[in-house]
Amino acid sequence: MDDILTVAIIIAITAFFKKQLGLSGWRVILAAFIVSLILGMIPIIGATFPVIAPWLAALTKVIVLFLGAAGTVDFIGVLRETKIPPSG
Repeated sequence: MDDILTVAIIIAITAFFKKQLGLSGWRVILAAFIVSLILGMIPIIGATFPVIAPWLAALTKVIVLFLGAAGTVDFIGVLRETKIPPSG
């Protein structure tokens, strides 16, 4: 995965956890670290266990897409509430 895309996905997933679990402060940074660690370890686990590598890649992709999409919605919602003035 491209590094810039990975960072964007981590931001979106972190926004999801922040909004849905009410995280703040250092807990948000911890959530971003844990997500980064998991995403970084997936290729290593796949290389170590080649039998499960295709399943692991597919499962990871589904989880990342789901949390990334939900996190993007939460991130945009926060931007709307804090950065965009109300119209009308």
